[in-house]
Amino acid sequence: MTITTQSVSFRSPDGLDVPAHLARPEGAGPHSAVVMCYELWGMADTPEGGPHMRDVAARFAAAGYVALIPDVYAARGESPRLENGAVVGGPSDEAAQTDLCAAVRWLADQPFVKGDAIGVIGWCGGGRYALFLAARCPNVRAAASFYGRPVNRAITDRQPVSPIDLVPDMACPVFGAYGDADQAIPIEGVRQLEAAFQKAGRAHEIHVYAGAGHAFMNDQRDSYRELAATDAWRRVMRFFGKHLG
Repeated sequence: MTITTQSVSFRSPDGLDVPAHLARPEGAGPHSAVVMCYELWGMADTPEGGPHMRDVAARFAAAGYVALIPDVYAARGESPRLENGAVVGGPSDEAAQTDLCAAVRWLADQPFVKGDAIGVIGWCGGGRYALFLAARCPNVRAAASFYGRPVNRAITDRQPVSPIDLVPDMACPVFGAYGDADQAIPIEGVRQLEAAFQKAGRAHEIHVYAGAGHAFMNDQRDSYRELAATDAWRRVMRFFGKHLG
């Protein structure tokens, strides 16, 4: 399928212009759509950053979806980094959710998008945001989280609530993919998340890959695990196909 890409922007409720990368199939559509929430490297011009995210967006577009990558770091002048295993310097949870939910609304207003068929997908920190949007963004019809932390390391002003606390409020189906060898996301937290879904009676599917570590989907990193990544991509595309059409 022929696709087209472009740089766009949209306005966040607090008045900021949020730059974004858009990839979509050619033609009037309308098409189902996904908002993509990136991991630590954001849209930085490194192999595991912007080039990788644009490649994944192109994969979605080739499969018939409109894909939007909001650059919430750039919009808020943030530059996250790792310190002692923790991410610091990123936007607050509230700010990120505000921008990402605005991205969903922007997509819904586009004539080439099916306004009632928009999902969200994220990886690592972006996977955590995807879980938040499942609870706090009414326009989201399906959410997929790849190794998104379900339980905060600690409660802070910028991260006051854990995604697992919001499971009862998640109105859309949720997909999760994790590795049992992930040193950043303990498997115990994943099992707690799964139990929370079951207790709340919320639609979900959680997949845990044996021997896979953190960032096993990112084919630009040494952490990439082809078998797990291939299976997870197949499953998440089936998930979106079921819930977004």
